[in-house]
Amino acid sequence: MASKTKKASIIQKKYLKRKQSPKKKINDDPYARRCVTQRAPSADQTCPMRLCIFLTSENEWYLQTNSCLHHKYHPKLKEEAIALSQRDLSEQQQSLVNVLFGHQIPPTTISKVLSELNDDDKGTYLPKTLFNYNEKCRNLIDVANGILPTCSDAEKTIQKLEL
Repeated sequence: MASKTKKASIIQKKYLKRKQSPKKKINDDPYARRCVTQRAPSADQTCPMRLCIFLTSENEWYLQTNSCLHHKYHPKLKEEAIALSQRDLSEQQQSLVNVLFGHQIPPTTISKVLSELNDDDKGTYLPKTLFNYNEKCRNLIDVANGILPTCSDAEKTIQKLEL
């Protein structure tokens, strides 16, 4: 264990380092990203949206009348940061995804391939979206072959071997 004076000096150094770190300018625009939140650059540009709820004695939740549901001052997302869904896949891309999954290529690689093939550079396909799409396709193929989702793994294996 460190002595009290040693701990105090470490805390003092950390405090001074934090105090000397460069501060963000008020005029800077916050960097827009889906997974990162940013504080408002100034108090004038804070979002007025406030959600005030309360619980009654009968265990019912209510929205208070002083809640504000209007958003303002949020930074715009770049077009390539928007997540695309399976509805955005063309038929050629759907067949490509099925072929690539059939060859055991991971969803992250498939996502990168699709982003390279996209001409308009609007949005990206998340690997989990592609994985879920492939699972839906596999389940539909299994149902068409008579393999129900309620079957056990052993029954599914036997039915697949019989095909």
